[in-house]
Amino acid sequence: MQLTNKPGALRLGLMAAACSLLAPTLPAQEAPSALSDSDGSMKADVGLFHYSENGGRIQSLDAIVDLKRDYGDEHVLGAHLALDTLSGGSPNGALPQRAAQTFATPSGTSLQASTGTGPVTYTTASGRTVAQLAKVTLYTTNAGALPLDPNFKDRREALDLSWSQPLGLDRHIAFGGHFSHEMDFLSVAGNAFISQDFNNKNSTLGVGLNAEFDQVKPIGGVPVAGSDYTLLQKTDSRSKQVKGGQIGLTQVIARYWIVQANYSLDKSNGYLTDPYKIMSLVDGTGTVTGYAFERRPEDRTRRSFYVGNKVALGSTVLDVSYRHGMDSWGINTDTVDARYRFTVGNPDLYLEPHLRWYRQGKADFYSLYLDGSATLPTYMSADPRLAAFTGQTIGVKLGLLLANEQEVTFRLEGYQQDPSQRHSNLSALSGLDLNPALRSVVFQVNWRYGY
Repeated sequence: MQLTNKPGALRLGLMAAACSLLAPTLPAQEAPSALSDSDGSMKADVGLFHYSENGGRIQSLDAIVDLKRDYGDEHVLGAHLALDTLSGGSPNGALPQRAAQTFATPSGTSLQASTGTGPVTYTTASGRTVAQLAKVTLYTTNAGALPLDPNFKDRREALDLSWSQPLGLDRHIAFGGHFSHEMDFLSVAGNAFISQDFNNKNSTLGVGLNAEFDQVKPIGGVPVAGSDYTLLQKTDSRSKQVKGGQIGLTQVIARYWIVQANYSLDKSNGYLTDPYKIMSLVDGTGTVTGYAFERRPEDRTRRSFYVGNKVALGSTVLDVSYRHGMDSWGINTDTVDARYRFTVGNPDLYLEPHLRWYRQGKADFYSLYLDGSATLPTYMSADPRLAAFTGQTIGVKLGLLLANEQEVTFRLEGYQQDPSQRHSNLSALSGLDLNPALRSVVFQVNWRYGY
């Protein structure tokens, strides 16, 4: 399952530039981000991250390690390692109903209970073997409940490597690679970034490029997009590619104030459908008459514009940013993010409250359900991540600066996501919460040290 949305190379570069200008007072980033000196020392961040959704939904426990080694003259080697484990109930896209509903896990080959204990071999219509499964599992959701697959589990291992160095007095270059593996997903990516200082190093212009190549290998095979769910037709693994670029400017306005602005563009093509999501087909009353696997376009273009301000006055730092995004699927987004860091009595102890507001419009092909008597549209999805909703995050980080440049931080945040469409006037669906609000809690602890 793909849950990670990684920042592009340019954004990382611009953030690094901002950190270098405000290093004495700038708070550490939410994710571990090692800082390095120019004396050949090693810096490391070790973090533990826990994420929990309400209603028995997704739970995640992640271990993260960041390492950076400065070989002198700003020649820096970086490494990022992550191990994520996920479990809990994942919405399958179907509607709640007034009666219980039965579904197969992604490894299923039938909506009938399996007989015997031997392995089940699934083949495509052409006779090609897609998977051999030790067991076929069914699950039933209660009447009125959002259908969740209680058997959801995943594990992800990721490694990122980067190298940065100056090219002359006023130019820097950075490039890196990414590799991650999940139970059903393999990703390889690369990026490059070059920046130019001018105006007495008060301005930095940067350009970055990135490319990602993914192999999608769902458990039990790739469902035929748009097909009848009860047939459980499967095909082989699929692939997708993402290529993009960004351009941005970092500008020092005053000794205590820095502004960043960037524009990004990326294009995806290939298999962009979620193989685990289905849609409910209903009659005129709202009663489910069948299900179909979702189907998304195989091309997507995304654009975004970002502007951020960092203001440092003594030990106090204010960080406010705005991002607007749009894509070829019709999704438009707006994000406002604010952090305010201040010391608490002891100059080595600080607090950083965090507020974030997010608004998203729905994809052109998103709907809660479809008319089962009509011809199915070319593209369709009931994935809540493609719906229109607003989200609010409120949290706080506590940081303690220790001897020898060590730092320990604790972060606690709550998130609330409220969909715009949650109900239907159809009689069989009246009174049911078709797309419940989401609540989640995040706790993270980090330790930064050098040696």
